[in-house]
Amino acid sequence: MIKQDRARRTHESLLDAAAGEFARHGYMGANLQRVAQEAHMTKGALYAHFASKRLLAKALTGPFEQTWQELLAQVEQGPAAPMEKLRLLAVRLAERLQTDLRFRAGFHLSSEAARAHGRLPRVAQDLCDTVAALMTQARRQGQLTGAQDPERMGKLLLALMFGVYYSTPECRMDRFSELLCTAWWQALSDGQPALPVRQQDTPTPCHQA
Repeated sequence: MIKQDRARRTHESLLDAAAGEFARHGYMGANLQRVAQEAHMTKGALYAHFASKRLLAKALTGPFEQTWQELLAQVEQGPAAPMEKLRLLAVRLAERLQTDLRFRAGFHLSSEAARAHGRLPRVAQDLCDTVAALMTQARRQGQLTGAQDPERMGKLLLALMFGVYYSTPECRMDRFSELLCTAWWQALSDGQPALPVRQQDTPTPCHQA
């Protein structure tokens, strides 16, 4: 049991170190020697847990994609009105990207892999579909009367998320949620100020969900 617990702690430490490395440098720029040093172990010890950089990246992208899908489902199936769901969608995704390093690394890696293959990340298409569905519901219920096209608004949220993420320095990630949610709410509601992030909106880290 002691050995198993030590192995588990080492495994988690490596994932945290790798998340920081991938979030900063991407897949191609990531260096496993730096990951090992950050986790206070040898590169050989790292390979005992992850035989390759590809497998280490996969250990982050898998949970990221699962958590992303869960967040979309929780918002879409929740009891709130459609317009509130649209607000919560941006808030919860932005907060998770801001506060959860592993989730942020998975977002970065998934985006990088999709670009390398000339396609849109699957999670991105799911986000667009969710936004379109919620906007259609809001319009049917009379909560949204503007001329915004649901499909285009989904793509706009996606563009805002990627644009703010890749234009925000690592040292200023504490403002990521504020910048994204303000821009999204203004686009959605014709300049109405963004609603404040409530305490219950704060997410649980990806690896603790």
